[in-house]
Amino acid sequence: MRHGGFVAAALSAICCLLVCWAAARAAAEKDNDDARPGLSLRIAIEGEFSVGDEIPVAFTISNGGPRDYEYYDRNYDRSGRMDEYRLVAVDEQRRPVRDPRADWPGGMGGGLCRKATLAPGQSFTKTIALNRWALLTRPGTCQVTGYYRPEGGPVVKAVESMPVSVTIRPRTDGEMGACIEKLAAELTAADDDASAGIVQKLMYTCDARVVPAIIDEMYRDRPSSFWCTEGLLYYLPKDDAATAPLLKAASERGLAGGMQWILEQRGVTPDQFKPLIEASLAPERPGCWQEGALAAQRFCDDRFTARLIAIATDKDSKARTQAIHALAMNRTDESVATLKKLLDEPDPPKPMGRTIRQVTTDAIRSAYSRRGNTPGRPLRKDDFPARLQQPEPPPPKPDDST
Repeated sequence: MRHGGFVAAALSAICCLLVCWAAARAAAEKDNDDARPGLSLRIAIEGEFSVGDEIPVAFTISNGGPRDYEYYDRNYDRSGRMDEYRLVAVDEQRRPVRDPRADWPGGMGGGLCRKATLAPGQSFTKTIALNRWALLTRPGTCQVTGYYRPEGGPVVKAVESMPVSVTIRPRTDGEMGACIEKLAAELTAADDDASAGIVQKLMYTCDARVVPAIIDEMYRDRPSSFWCTEGLLYYLPKDDAATAPLLKAASERGLAGGMQWILEQRGVTPDQFKPLIEASLAPERPGCWQEGALAAQRFCDDRFTARLIAIATDKDSKARTQAIHALAMNRTDESVATLKKLLDEPDPPKPMGRTIRQVTTDAIRSAYSRRGNTPGRPLRKDDFPARLQQPEPPPPKPDDST
């Protein structure tokens, strides 16, 4: 009897759980429906396209419900992609076309936006490049489906469009070369505002012949540098056809912003990096000192010490912070002496940001407590006081008693 009573009680408990789960799921589905009041999505692709072209897709979101829909309207995201407007493409065999960011590790997102209201019967349109969601490297016909994620977070079910088709025509090697040459010339003449769009068009070709133009753009230090990195990481071939020009440019001109990360992702070894760091720290390349010192933090070597000391003690250098951290990550007698000297540098009367004394303190603490797997020679226990060998203590909490 005891056994039978236990089984009955267990079955009763399971039934209660199932009922609660079903009720919770129904409530969640109702909340999802409430969060997207009668929204519908239609996508449209107009025009003729060849391999390598940018393919714009117009999203039209309509409110067919009885009440206003409030949403955040924006035209960009710091991550490079607005995930509320998603596209999925399949080829003639119904195979998914690869997402260029399939291996994206994640990163910073967000951006400026404005709160907007979509009244019943109204609609709004946003244009998104299909190339941001699909690597379009071959001719053929694709079926494309759009998804709009309404406000309310990831639990809200996306609104799905009916699929539309787009035909991508072949392009000969000569035609692609002429297209790239034209875009490269436009990029050279473009102002800062136009440069980002042209770099995107270059990267959408997925052709290694765009690499020289993208490298030149990286050294111009314009807002388009984000898209230069994006293209070299996710759109262009990972073989020597694209990597060799990067190595050559860095050895002759120093490391441009973002180039270290790109080269690491392309398998460049520490031994290959070290000549690039030397080139970047050279006296005649002050514009590359920051990137060179950043790379020296990761690929430590005594051969960089003299130049890092020169940069760290140059009061006109914009790379002092990076050089100080690099000195702390690879101990030499000279680097320790320099760090001690910098700890005594007087603060300016009206400091802008952290002073050199504070930066040096941060660098020493990091070298002792947060060096991770950095291969450089660690600081010794007798180099600096014990208080600098621990992380910075948290600020005192405000006294709530008053």
